[in-house]
Amino acid sequence: MDYGNQRPDTTYEPKHFSVGAKLTGAQEQSTTDIWRCICDSVKQAVTTSNIDATSIRGIGFDATCSLAVFTHDTDEPVSVTGPKFNESGNDHNIVLWLDHRPVEETKKINNTNHNLLRYVGGTMSIEMEIPKVLWLKNNMPKELFDRCKFYDLTDALEHLATGNEKRSYCSVVCKQGFVPVGVDGSVKGWQEDFLKDVGLEDLCEDNFKRLGGVDGVVSLKSSKG
Repeated sequence: MDYGNQRPDTTYEPKHFSVGAKLTGAQEQSTTDIWRCICDSVKQAVTTSNIDATSIRGIGFDATCSLAVFTHDTDEPVSVTGPKFNESGNDHNIVLWLDHRPVEETKKINNTNHNLLRYVGGTMSIEMEIPKVLWLKNNMPKELFDRCKFYDLTDALEHLATGNEKRSYCSVVCKQGFVPVGVDGSVKGWQEDFLKDVGLEDLCEDNFKRLGGVDGVVSLKSSKG
């Protein structure tokens, strides 16, 4: 918002949104639910502040290190609640950061000792997003996983707001194993050998489109994070 010389003195909190935890270690949320809360909060802020909505210059999003999943063909939320997933009867399409289901997947990733692990502290945490993607692949029906595209939650909210497929460097480097082009010989950012080693070779197709793509080929990466 353009406040001029004024400064906001009130924080507007969105309404409660649910967290699902039906399985041991499972922690899930819904982008539909979160987006509803964001819209309610923004409307409240605009109304209470008594400002002209046309004076708003932009909106920023921040969110937890959580994995959001949509279909790449219809852009609809994909339920991450196993074992039935899209037949689970809910719209929980977020694997929350504290979801600790991918124990074995995390071990497999770290056992590669791949060079990209240097950029996430030496090992990937179970709370990062590639272990969660791999867990989904190992547990979802193949035909459903093949339709999935993946976002860090912050990037998912930007996608809902704008419709674009940009990903922030902060999200993909810190949480998804992206190594910026030119760093350590990285050519495309996404490390094809790593994804193949851990069993996510299908994400390499179409220039990594389901992860956000490659600079100048599928979609652009945003430098903001």
